Amino acid sequence: MRQGSRGSAGAIKSRGFPALLCEKCVKALNLLRVVAHTSWGADQQTLLHLYRSLVRSKLDYGVWFRTRILRTLDPIQNHALRLCLGAFRTSPSSSLCVQANEPPLYIRRRMLSIQYTLRLGSLRAIGLRPYNTVFSPKFKASFSSKHNQIPTLGIRIAPELEKIGFKRNTVSQLCVPATPPWLIRRPVVDFTLHSSDKAHTPPEVFKVRFYELCDRL
Repeated sequence: MRQGSRGSAGAIKSRGFPALLCEKCVKALNLLRVVAHTSWGADQQTLLHLYRSLVRSKLDYGVWFRTRILRTLDPIQNHALRLCLGAFRTSPSSSLCVQANEPPLYIRRRMLSIQYTLRLGSLRAIGLRPYNTVFSPKFKASFSSKHNQIPTLGIRIAPELEKIGFKRNTVSQLCVPATPPWLIRRPVVDFTLHSSDKAHTPPEVFKVRFYELCDRL
């Protein structure tokens, strides 16, 4: 029997968190609660797909908030995973993440930040230099004396990049093809094998026809 699908999702609203993002997450959780009905509700995989598209996509907006505010997002994910898995309210959040194959939010934020850094580093070949702007050394001097302000992405992600041994010169560069997509020749697809009914055609016949097509190439 599915547990944890009752109760007010509005109780997870956190103090000081941007109201708009919190309100959107609560609405998405209400939808999950309705779909996760005990008698006619969706299966676990469908609920997890809904969580990733409706809730997790909104939680990703909060990647750049302060750490104190980011901690208030964890109950939202925990509540959503309990709805999807039908777990008890006393289930540890770590076991919920393992069972749902979902990383904790702090790990996901770290992954998104590293992916964004890699994308910035890959734009050098097409004449763009956003990497130099984000990781400009002047920001480090500016924020070193401003402890009450949120540092830039380059300052916050620098320790993580150092841990994984990131080197900018090893990033594959994004290359724009010389031929535009609308001038590329369309591939020719042979559907002769599709003309035979699979239920009434022996597998040996398909093999022979497949080898005949390979000989024509």
